[in-house]
Amino acid sequence: MRRLGCRGAVMLMKNSEQPSGGNIDKREELSRKITELVGSLPLFPTDIDKLLAVAVKPSEDGKEILRLIESDPELRSELLALARSYFGAAADFETVEDAVRHIGIQPLVQLIGISYAKDAIQQEFAALKYLNDYVEHSEDIYMTCGILGEICRLPRAERQMYALAGVVHDVGRLAIMVASNRTSARVLGTLWDKMVSVVRDEKASLGTDHCDVGMRICAKWNLSPVIQEAVRRHHTPLSNGDFSFAGALIFISHFVSASDPSGEILATLLATEVLSKLNLSGADFNKAKEMYRSRTRNSR
Repeated sequence: MRRLGCRGAVMLMKNSEQPSGGNIDKREELSRKITELVGSLPLFPTDIDKLLAVAVKPSEDGKEILRLIESDPELRSELLALARSYFGAAADFETVEDAVRHIGIQPLVQLIGISYAKDAIQQEFAALKYLNDYVEHSEDIYMTCGILGEICRLPRAERQMYALAGVVHDVGRLAIMVASNRTSARVLGTLWDKMVSVVRDEKASLGTDHCDVGMRICAKWNLSPVIQEAVRRHHTPLSNGDFSFAGALIFISHFVSASDPSGEILATLLATEVLSKLNLSGADFNKAKEMYRSRTRNSR
């Protein structure tokens, strides 16, 4: 993995602070800091950025993506190494074509984008005392999205896209914490009983929410529109009658990975509604929880 140019989001925020009069609206000031922070985040290496930019074009059928990969030996080697690390042994992927057949062209491209996003997050938000909490939570949601995709019987490529979205779904939370100068606060995923209210509360106090900020970061990094939607809608999968499948998987993933021995999770009306929209039953939900517990035990 090539290292990104690290500018340090926290340092940039400190350097940008200006003395302000008491009449300046704090929400507007925080909004400005968040915008500056998102703008200051580093871009990916030129070849990675170009590959991701081509992949997000609606008309892209994969031919130009393959041409870009095959014309760049370093990029090809990097992609194959990532594919082997995430999805199979080295023998499984001797060529890019092997990886595409197994994973799908879009998940393969997004995999390298997410890998650079993870690197950028580790560098730019290193001052957050509990950054590892975020990493662990994002890995939980990655795993759980994959499990729900299996139970929904989604094609492998589609499952992987949603799972990869889980890795970056809360990146906006990190940006807000840095902009708010709360670098010593805990970095935790939203508790299940706050999944519906958290966005409303953030908008009331900040004028924005971590889902919107996260989507802006993903857009800057040219990540897939599917990933952008999943990040933007993971707390609002049902909004004014509009349903987001991508957002719903991440939303329900938080309930699957929660510890709830009393069974109160499914008493949450919106969770029940979202399960129904995903064509999942209570039995499917319990199956997902058991699969999550089993895989978590096996990974430790």
